[in-house]
This record gives sequence, C-alpha cells and structure tokens, in this order.
Amino acid sequence: MRPLPARFTAAVAIAAALCAAAATVVAGGFAGGPLDQFAVGPADRSLLWAGLAGLGVVVLAQLARLRVRAGEGHARLAWGEAAIVVLCVNLPPALVPFAVLAGVGVAHTVLHLVDARGGRRRTLRDLLFSVSALTVAGSCSVAAVTAIQPVYDRPLTPRAIGALCAGAVVYYLIAILLVSLHVSAVRGGTLRATFAAMLSSKLLMVIGNVVAGLVIVWACATNALLLLLLPPVLWLLHQFYANRLREDDDRRTWHDFAEATSDLNRLDGRDAAESGVAGAKRLFGASAARVVLAGGGAYGDAVDEPAVTRALVVGGATVGELRLAGVPQLRSRDHMLAAYGDALAAALHDAITQDALRSMSERTTYDAVHDPLTGLYNRVALLTRGNAQLARRSPGDPVALVLLDINDFKEVNNALGHTAGDEVLKVIARRVADAGSAGDLLARLGGDEFAVLVTDLAAGGADLALAAAVERARKLGAQIAAPMRIDGVALSKEPSIGVVVAAAGDVDLTELLRRADIAMYQAKHGGQPVAWYDPARDDASTDRLALLAELREALAAGEQLSLELQPAVALGPPLGPALGPAKHARGKEPGGEITSVEALLRWQHPRRGRLAPGQFLPVVEASELIGPLTHWVLDRALGLAAGWRRAGLAVPVAVNISARSLAERQLPETIDELLSRYRLPAELLILEITETVMLSSSPVIDDVLARIRRLGVQLAVDDFGTGYSSFTVLTRLPVQEVKIDREFVAQMSDLPKAEAIVRATVDRARGLGLRVVAEGVEHPEQRSALAELGCTAAQGFLFHPPMSPDRLVAVLRERRQVQRRHLRAEGTG
Repeated sequence: MRPLPARFTAAVAIAAALCAAAATVVAGGFAGGPLDQFAVGPADRSLLWAGLAGLGVVVLAQLARLRVRAGEGHARLAWGEAAIVVLCVNLPPALVPFAVLAGVGVAHTVLHLVDARGGRRRTLRDLLFSVSALTVAGSCSVAAVTAIQPVYDRPLTPRAIGALCAGAVVYYLIAILLVSLHVSAVRGGTLRATFAAMLSSKLLMVIGNVVAGLVIVWACATNALLLLLLPPVLWLLHQFYANRLREDDDRRTWHDFAEATSDLNRLDGRDAAESGVAGAKRLFGASAARVVLAGGGAYGDAVDEPAVTRALVVGGATVGELRLAGVPQLRSRDHMLAAYGDALAAALHDAITQDALRSMSERTTYDAVHDPLTGLYNRVALLTRGNAQLARRSPGDPVALVLLDINDFKEVNNALGHTAGDEVLKVIARRVADAGSAGDLLARLGGDEFAVLVTDLAAGGADLALAAAVERARKLGAQIAAPMRIDGVALSKEPSIGVVVAAAGDVDLTELLRRADIAMYQAKHGGQPVAWYDPARDDASTDRLALLAELREALAAGEQLSLELQPAVALGPPLGPALGPAKHARGKEPGGEITSVEALLRWQHPRRGRLAPGQFLPVVEASELIGPLTHWVLDRALGLAAGWRRAGLAVPVAVNISARSLAERQLPETIDELLSRYRLPAELLILEITETVMLSSSPVIDDVLARIRRLGVQLAVDDFGTGYSSFTVLTRLPVQEVKIDREFVAQMSDLPKAEAIVRATVDRARGLGLRVVAEGVEHPEQRSALAELGCTAAQGFLFHPPMSPDRLVAVLRERRQVQRRHLRAEGTG
C-alpha cells in the first residue's frame, strides 16, 4: 500500500479550515444578519446541550460504518448524511462545521485506537485526512442548506426539507470525491472508476440516511420519547445496508474473481505470476502481494510485514506460495482465497510445464542442427542452410567450400584419451570460428572433419576466386596448427584441407561436399596442407556414390555378396599316379596337399552383373563401409573354415586385410570374438597384409598387428617385392608367410632380375623359417622352377581356380582320399 502524500493531506486540512470559515461567513450572510446573531452566550444551556447532542450524533454516525469495495481498494461508508440533517436543524449554521470537525475527530480517534489494538495500521496522516475531508464536506453541505433555505430554529417546511436533501447530496458528493481520491492514491486504480463504484454503492444508503435524519428531526419536534423507538429501526436499516452492500460486494468480487482467474491463463510463467499478484491485490484488498515459485524466482511486492501465506499445490506437488499483506477481513473470504490459490497453482503449473516444453522443443530444434560437442552446425544444417544461402546468391557469384580433416587425430585419443580429444576438437572449432567471416557457414561434419562455406568471395573471375579461397584455407590451416596445451601437454595438429570453388546456381551443397572431399584426400595422400578440386583428377562420380549406397544394401541383405576360395598347394613331389592323365587333361598339375585357402570376395550385382574386388574395393576403402565389409568377410570365411574342420578337412583360410581396417583398434577384439563364436583355433586364420602396410610406421597399426599375433593368428606378407623394400620387414614384424607377387612369377623365365628377386626372397624367407607361397602359377615350367628354388607352395590356375565353397569341399575330400591311398601304397611297399 502506498503512503498518502503529505502535501495532499495538508491541502485537504487547509481546505477544511477554509471551508469551515467560509461556511460560517456564508451561512451568516444567508441567515439575514451579522455573525453575532449566532453567538452563543454562556448562559444559553439549551444551545449547549444541542451542540453536545449534535456532537454525539456525528460520533455515532461515524462509528456505525460499513465497508464497501471502491475501485482497487475499500472504503468505509457512514451515516454522515443523517447527521448533517440533524445538525442543520438543531445548530446554528456557524457551529455545524465545528460540530462535524469535533465529532469526526472524536470518532476517528476512537477508530484509530481500536485499529491499532487489533494490529491494523492506520497512520496519523490518514486520520488527519479523514477528519479534514469530512469537515470540508460538512462545511459545504451547511452552506448549501443555508443558501437554499435557513432551517435552524424554523418550521420544517417543504422548502426546508428540500434544502436539507440538497445539503445531504452535497455532503455525499464531496465526501465520496475526497475519499475516492484517497483510495485511488493509496490503493491504486483510476479516480473515475473508484468514484463511480462508491456513488453506486452508497446511493441507496444516502436516501435512507436522509429519511432517517428527517425522522429524527420530526421525532424531536413532536415528542422526544419517540426517539426510543428509533434504535431498533435504525439497527434494522443498518443491517439492510450491510446485507445489500455485502451482496453487491460479493457480486463484484466474484465477477472480479472470474476475470482474475481468466487472466491467469497465460502460457508464460512470468506473466501468470504477475497476473496472480495483481488479481490477489484486487480481490482481497491486499496492500502487498507476492508469488514465490518453488523452482526459484519471485514476483510482486516486497512483503515485510506479517503476511497471510497460501501454498500453491497441484496434484500434491508444490509449485509456489502466495503471500498477502495488509488484508482486511480475510477470514470471510477463506473459501475464495482457497479457490483463487488453486486456480493460480494450476495456471502456474501449466505455465511452467509449457515453459519446460518450449525449452525442450527449442533445445531439440537446436540439437537437430548443431553439433553437441562444439556448438557448430552439423552436416544436416550445413546442407539445408548452405543450399538456402546458395539460392540467395545471384547466379554466377563465386562460392567456396573448405573441407578439413585433422591428420592422425586418433593418436590424441589413443595417447591422452577421448576427453582430451574432445578438448582438442573444441579448440579447433573455436579457431575455425575465429578465422571465419561474418557470412561464413561453419559446421562439424563428424569426427575430426570440419567445413566452411564461404559466400563473400570477391568477384573477378574463377581464378581469382580460387586463389582467394586457397589463401584463406592456408591461413586457416596455419591457425589450426598453432600449438595448443591440453591437460598440460603441448601439442600441434595439422589439417589436410580441400578447397572447391564454384558458381552459385551450378551445384548444390552435396556436390560441393563431394568435390571438396576429393580435394581433401588429394591433400592428405599427397602430403600437402591444401589442395583444390581439379575436375581432370575427379575419378569419383555420382556412380561411385550410387555404388556405395548399393553395397550398403548388399551388406544388409547378405545375398549378393559371396566368397570364392582358391587353394595354395605344397610344391613337394607328386603324391602318385592317382590323378593320372585325366587330371592333366582338365588342366590340373599333380602336387602335394592343400596348405591354405584364400578367400576372395565377389559381388553379384543385380544390375551391374558379377563384380570382381578390383571393381568396388578401391571405392569402399575410401569410405566408412570398409569396417562393416571386413567384418562380413571375416565372419563368412571363419564360418566356412569351422565347417571344414567339423568335417575333418581342417585347412587354414587366408583373408586380405586393408590398411584402413588395420587402423581400427578394435579389430583384434573382433577377430577374437569371431574365433570364439566358431570355436576355431587361431592358427587356422591367416591375415594377408600388403608389403606397404607392413612397412608403415604407424604405431596404431604396429599395436594392432602385435595384438593379432598374440591371439595366435598367422600373418602373411602379400604381394612381396612390389614395393622394392628391404628384407628387414621380414625380421621386424612377426610374419609366418611371404607371398611372391604374380608379376615376378610370370617374368621369371624372361627377366633375370625377376628370377633373382624370387630366388633372394625364397632364400631369405627360408633362412628365417618362413613359408613362401608363389602367386599366379599357370604353367608347369613355373612350378618346376619354383620347386627347384625351394618355394614352399604355389597358388594359381595350374592347380585350382577360385571356386565355390561346395566345390572346395569336394576338392578337399578328393585330395584327402589321394593322400590316404598314397600312404597305404607306401606302407605296402
């Protein structure tokens, strides 16, 4: 509740004094003589008793008050009009203002003391205002009565009754106006609304008060004993006023309740709480109200004095608390407070729920287009927003896409852990953002791959645009490669960056990404920090993308892919004449037992026909499908080997493993799990690895190979000699087999250098205790030469072409039968 302004109170008090003086002068003038005709002598006891009686009437009229709603606050209505009628008839006009002043002062002093004892605060300033306001109203009223018709000590004629009624109306209007000013100043609300509410509330009471005053005057003039009959009548009239005002108040209150609860239906929690505060003050006449939310936050006034509190509970859950201070007669409205508290609790609960849902929706929307680690846009957002930016550019405007990948980023995770790796990615993301311009679109595509779409390249031709984009890419690479400190470790990670420049309207973001990806891999494999897209070097196409999508479907279906198997045969003496000329007729060279079987992947494409590995493996090795494809081949090959073993035809199966697969740290665990699932001894699996991979200095690959060898899996160096490497690779790594490339086998008879390489390989390998297998043996002369050099085994069409699993089982059984017959023949011999 706001304090009543001191200047306002002083002005009303001065006005009361001036009105009292003016009323005395005016009343004396209209009475027809000088003021001394109203002088009261000390001996005039009847006038003294009349003054005391009038004083008592005013006191009783002010004490018998009724509380009524007035705008945003409440006011007290008294029997002031009845007192004015009685005073004007029984006292000289000059004494009426002073009787009003004294009577109102006494009555309000008593009310002030009673309120203070009851704990209700009423300031002396409020008391002064009330006394002054009613004195002003009384002074104006007596002036109006005297101006129309002096009534003191005169017969009560119709004109006199009219004058008394007019004076009562003047008192009514001025008192209501001043009280409305007080209420609107203290409680808030507009003066017009407060004045209108009080006029309508007291209109009926004014009529009754005037009638009561006239009845009192008549009773005094007729027979004073009649006054004894008035108290019951006046009490009944007072009760009638009270009930009528209470009904009006309740009707307005419940109307306000409906409006207040309707205002609570806000989707915003803050608005609902603020509406709850405003509604509580309006409904309960509180001087201050405050809503405190259970989850934190408070709205409304500061409530320092003792307050009435109401817990706001919905379904057993507390959502907050409503605090009210300075509430009069709240006990009579407990039921309304309970209903309002429930409505406010429900509104706050709904608002809080809506806020939570809105926040969740906004967060979901944010997460859908942002990378959770770095806060940059993700791939989806890059595609959608990037295409939108391209559409807004004028056709022909140059745009650039910069794609970067951090070199050997896995080493950070392996050495420092994934948490440190995440911190490195955050630092790189900040550096990418700092290096970008305001119009750039930044994104993290996944892993350690980032993209920047540049749309503010200056016009001037494709060459100038490319030069500008490459320069920006180089600066970005230098900024990323600057040293950083992670977990106390100083490190520097350099990126490989691919740049593509195109004209807006010619390509979409998907095609830009494809071209930038080609340039980035050219940079990575070429050892350059930055490379730009060259259409002449684009061996990728939409057909390549389609091939990857089709392979993904083939892996999921499992029906198009298959394994063909090609045995390696020992180069010992023939087992005997059992194979005979017929075997020669079918192109089979007699030889020893089958030492191993190589698994060769085949793809029966529904549209492209039968595809050999060379037609799709290079594409797969540059994609993320290499891992699932390697797992599929290992699973199928070990499953077949387990079947052979159960049939008593145990033979090792050899599987080619790419460098990308060996860079996956979980590969040993995958192999171990498959061996356990099929209950296959580890030595029955041979992993064939190219010579260049074996020479790799990657600690990751070295670690993977060491863990695979600890499982008991055999390792073979495939295509040995093509890299022209040192024989130290055979001593540095734990291999058990060397496979001589088919090119050297084919050129042995024509090129002495090829024959020397084969001889040196066989001699060094045998000296190290390693098996030597020659690939691509197609002629008997090649077989004989390899056997003479001491080669362990050979593989090629001279012995067996790649065949289906069923055909291989038949060959293994046939070889087993031949071996048994040979052993029996030796025993009998």
